[in-house]
Parts: sequence; C-alpha cells; structure tokens
Amino acid sequence: MESSSFGFFLLVFCVSLLIPARTQTLPHYHVALFIFGDSLFDVGNNNYLKNAIGLANFWPYGETFFKHPTGRFSDGRLISDFIAEYLKLPLIPPYLQPGIQFTDGVNFASGGAGALVETHQGNEGRVIDLKTQVLYLKNVKKHIKQQLGDAETRTLLSKAIYLISIGGNDYIAPPSEFESFPKEEFVGMVIGNLTSVIKDIYKVGGRKFAFVSMGAFDCSPNMRALKQDKGGCDEEVTALAKLHNKVLPDVLKELQGQLKEFKYINFDFYTTLKEELITLQNMEANVACCGAGPFRGTLSSCGISKDYEVCEDVSEYLFFDSVHPTEKAYKQLAKLIWSGGYNVSWPYNLKTLIEPGNHQYTNGVNFASGGAGALVETHQGMVIDLKTQLSSRKWRSSQTDIWSPENSLALFIFGDSLFDAGNNNYLKNASSRADVWPYGEKFCKYPTGRFSDGRLIPDFIAEWLKLPLLPPYLQPGNHDYVYGVNFTSAGAGALVETRQGTVIDLNTQLSYFKDVNEKLRQQLSDAETYNKLIFKALHLFSVGGNDYAVYVTSNSTVFHSFSKEEYVGIVIGNLTSVIKEIYKNGGRRFGFVNIGPYGCAPFTRALNTSGGCLEEVTALIKLHNRALSKVLKDLQEELKGFEYSVLDFYTSLSKRMNKPSQYGFKVGKVACCGSGPFRGILDCGVKHEYELCDDPTEYLFFDSARLTEKAYNQLARLFWSGSRDVTWPYNLKTLLKA
Repeated sequence: MESSSFGFFLLVFCVSLLIPARTQTLPHYHVALFIFGDSLFDVGNNNYLKNAIGLANFWPYGETFFKHPTGRFSDGRLISDFIAEYLKLPLIPPYLQPGIQFTDGVNFASGGAGALVETHQGNEGRVIDLKTQVLYLKNVKKHIKQQLGDAETRTLLSKAIYLISIGGNDYIAPPSEFESFPKEEFVGMVIGNLTSVIKDIYKVGGRKFAFVSMGAFDCSPNMRALKQDKGGCDEEVTALAKLHNKVLPDVLKELQGQLKEFKYINFDFYTTLKEELITLQNMEANVACCGAGPFRGTLSSCGISKDYEVCEDVSEYLFFDSVHPTEKAYKQLAKLIWSGGYNVSWPYNLKTLIEPGNHQYTNGVNFASGGAGALVETHQGMVIDLKTQLSSRKWRSSQTDIWSPENSLALFIFGDSLFDAGNNNYLKNASSRADVWPYGEKFCKYPTGRFSDGRLIPDFIAEWLKLPLLPPYLQPGNHDYVYGVNFTSAGAGALVETRQGTVIDLNTQLSYFKDVNEKLRQQLSDAETYNKLIFKALHLFSVGGNDYAVYVTSNSTVFHSFSKEEYVGIVIGNLTSVIKEIYKNGGRRFGFVNIGPYGCAPFTRALNTSGGCLEEVTALIKLHNRALSKVLKDLQEELKGFEYSVLDFYTSLSKRMNKPSQYGFKVGKVACCGSGPFRGILDCGVKHEYELCDDPTEYLFFDSARLTEKAYNQLARLFWSGSRDVTWPYNLKTLLKA
C-alpha cells in the first residue's frame, strides 16, 4: 500500500500547486464535512484504486438520482450526501478525485475498508483502510493551511463535522489471523483502532464527531443468501455487531472526559434500520432490488452477474444491492441523524451538535420513531391506523414537541416476562429469551425480546400516555429517562432466590430505578422539575408468578421449608418493601397486574398428566391476589398521597380461557407456538419440532405461558379504562387524572 499511497499524496500535492498561495476568509456559518469509512459512505474513491475489492462504477448503480454510476454503492445519494445538503454544502467529492478543493471538506471513505489495516488488505490497493484515511486528512490540513492560513484552518477544522461509519467489514469478513480470537477481544481490537483514529483526528484539530453504529447487515440479503435454505440472519455477525454497539457508547463517553471540547453524536443505525424503515416505511427488507441468487443476495452480482435482476420500483426496497441500502432508505436515515430524537441519536442529533445554542434535545425531546408512534392497523380498529400515526407522530422533527413535566408523564415498569421488552437479551445466562423468530412477528416483524407476537400491556399504556415505546433498561445507548424506562426481566420474581443469577430480580430492578433517579436529578438540574416528574410518574408492576412456579416445580428446600401462607407472605413482603422504597424516592402512582390463572396455562396443563389445571399453583396465586389487595389498601392508609390501580388479570384472563369466542378468540387453552400437549412445552422458536399456528389472532396464548398481542391489547384497555369489576379502586385513566 505504501507506493500506492505515495502516488496519491503526489497527485494531490501536484494539484495543490495550481491553487493561488493567498489566504481567504470563510463565512462564519461555514461548516466543513470530512467523511471516513466504508461503502456506506464511499462516493467514488474505489474508482481510483488499481485492485479495488469493490466497485460501483457501472449500471444500474446511480440510476435514480445521478442517472449514471458515480462509484456510490446505491441507486442514488448516500447518507453523507444528504448531510452535506443539510449543511448547505455541495456534494463532497472523493479524496482521490483529481483537482478538488478542500474547504468544504472531503470524503475519504472506501468500499470494503475496515478499522483494522488487515481487513481486505490482500493485494496492494484493494481498499483505503481507516488509518490511511487519517493520513490523507493530515495531508489535506497542510493544503488548507496554504489556502487559508493557520488561524482560519484551526477554526475550519474545529467547527467541521467528522462523519464516521466503520467496522462492518471487520465483522462480516474478519481477517484470517483474527478468526480464532474471542468475540470480546476482537471487538476490542476494532474499537481500539477506531479510538486511535479518533484521537489522531482530534490532534489534527477535529472536535465534533458523528458516528454511525453497526447496521443490521447481519440480516442483509447477502447474509440471508449465505444461510441458504434457512434464509435467516447471521447470528455470528449479529453478536459482533451488538457487542460493538454496546462498547462504542462507553468509549465515546470516556473520550469526552479525556479530550477537552470533544463532542459527538452516536446514531443507532442497527435498531433504526430495522424498526424505522422496515416497520414504518413498509419496505421490502429481505430481498435486494439488484442482484442474483436467493434474495438477490449474491455478493457483488448487481450489474456484473449474467443472471442479475433489477426490481421495477427501487423505492419499495430497503436494500439496493445485497448489502447496501437504497437512496430512499439513506434519505430517511440521514434525516434521523440530522434531526432525530434521543431514542435514535444521542446525546443529541447532528443539528444540535452544530448549533450548540439549541439544547432542546438534551432536555428530553423524543420523536416517535423506532416503531413507537406508527402503529399497524390490526384487530378491526383496535389500534391506530398507520397513516394517522405517521401524520401525527412519525417524524417529529419540527422541534416544537419539547418535553416538560407539565405536558408529559413518565412510565417506570417492573416485573417479569409479562412486561419484559428485551432486558433478558443482554443477560449472559438469561433463564429465557425471546430474541428468536417467531417472537415479534406481528408488529415489529422481528424479535425484540418481547414474549409475544407483538406488543405488551405496557406498550399500549405508553401509547395512550402519548409516550414512545419504552426501551429496556439494559439496551445500550439508552440514556433518556424523562419518559421512563422498562426494568423488567422474564423469569424474575419478587424474591432474590427465584431463578437467581439468570434474571434481574425485583430488588435489582429497584436499584436500577434508583440509579435512573440519580441521573434524572442531574439531567433535569432543578429539584422542582425532577420532583414533578417522579410525583406524576406511573410505576407499573407485574411480579410474583415466577415465585410460585418455582415453589411448585423446584426441589429446593429454600422454598419448601415454608407453608403456602408463609411463602405468600414473604413474596408480598418483598413487593411491599420495593413499593415503599419507590415511595421514598418520590413515587406516588402505582399500577398492579395481579397474577393470572397460570395454574391452567398451557405449560402447567402440559405438566399435568391429566391435562387439567395444577391446583397447587392456583391455590398459591389466589392467596397472593387476596393478600395483594389487602396490602395495597393498608399502604394507602399508611402512605400519604399513595394511589394505585389493580387490574384483575386473574379473572379477565380466566374468562377468555374458558369462553374464548366471547372475546374474539377461537382457542383459549392451547398456545399458538410450542410443542407437546397444548403446545405447552416452552420451546417456541428454539427447537426444530416446535409448531406455529397459522393465525395468532385466533389464539389467547402465543407461547406456553405468555399471550398474543391481541390478548394484551384487550387487557391493556381494561387496565386503562375498564370498570370497577375488573380494575379497582379505579382504572389507570382515572388514577392519572386524580
């Protein structure tokens, strides 16, 4: 690579001799854009490489916007092109293009490049690796100094945006010498190289950085084609991408503490690529517009392979070729990077980074994205139509929807799999996970960690509170808590001993809540605003079922040394202790879902040789529900301002199990997904022999213990606005008006 690099330096140096040796002054509002990375941002540098690993300088690349191939791996413009437009800059040229000026910035990105020098190194000139891209930046600085002088150059470089997308090639095609490395060690090397480059750019004069996290390329048409008959995502790449995206935010925080004036945004490309574009835009996500083979996913087949195909309408597709998105997709992603909410770009968006006087995003503005505000029309008008949602909540980029304690209400969620939105995805030894298909098939179209085909009770409650879908607490990059957060964990109980070490028990959830409280104190700055948020917040609970399931199924003497009454008293005592701790921290409004009739669920029926209910479980649950009602009444008398609502989940679910047709279901006692009697073995999506029903809307239970989205929607409505025979002393809507 050395002789080739020298040639490129020489080319730019010769071109620079044509520039008059005089200084200029740029307008005060001028912001340059320097772009680093791979094919996501490459606008044609690979056109000038002798042995480029990938090229896009032939038809049909460029067909939509440019009407001719430019070297961009898409039908039109890329994210960086739209960012340049928003900055009122011309299209930023590739560094290797002869005769360019540098005061608007330059694009160093190279298709196939990685953070590691070894990635796609092969023969000389295959890619421009990240370290070489930084060498080119240093050379550019010299030429800008000749043109503008020292002072203007420092100003230009400090105000500029440094846009970086790198790492995907390292993980998709790791160099052979690193294949035996543990995942954590390999990701550490990639992040380490990136960190080194960031520091080098900082030394050059860069202060403002924009990072695009690893995208969901584990599920690209190319990855699906490689899976052959399975056609699924590449789990190895998924694990690496998620690990990268988990480590990167921590590294950026550390750099902010180390490097004076270092500022950054981190765009959640992984989640957004799936949720925003697939769910909201309803794009074809599995098949490429251009390519050959299964899913049109054969790598580098678009425009080259004899049997390649091109779709009729590229705007209907997420991917243009087997790996790279379409112009339409890039445009939507660029908008979110530029002006999206805290749930997709943090600690603020790019516009706010450039205009430091605009702090509204750091105070908690959250645009309805990530599937939060656009709801698919299902169940005969039971949810909000997609077009209605998109018109009112989809892209809230008007910058007028500012959070304040007067017009917003936070939702903090505690409990088990009834409410878990994905925390167990991040536990190393989780007792159970729902991160496999067919979980999530109904609403998000992919598994999110929710134990259902779609949304859960808290998701609907959040919608009616005009909140976004609340993320799991352990989700990387989640720092915005003014709308609340979800602490729940599938398998968790009120007791620390229940499935200990494989779940987030209730006491640990409480400790997370206290951490969030402390962060909110710091974020909201004044005590009055913080107190209003916590005082008005709703604290939602579903817990206890696993404590009783373990009591019946476990051989542990820890559980069986107590009578049923004593054991229920311990469970209720732990729950009461947590409620009081939340009260001490300012919480006043609570919503409880009592324990459902799990003695008669598909999983318990499957355990019973007669196929009937397990009466021991039923007895414990009934004792619990009676004790819960009494304790809450006592707490209302004991704790000033304590208000609560209880959904009679037991009775409401029992009615639907016994008479499903009265509530719009056909099947009430058999799960949609699972195996064995009643499909009651908890192996949905895990073992090859599991069965899946044709239509989940006909079923009450989705898997052997959890419900379908349709069932959760009905029960959430009862909790929200039901009468006193199902929710008492009043429903949530009335509680929150009090």
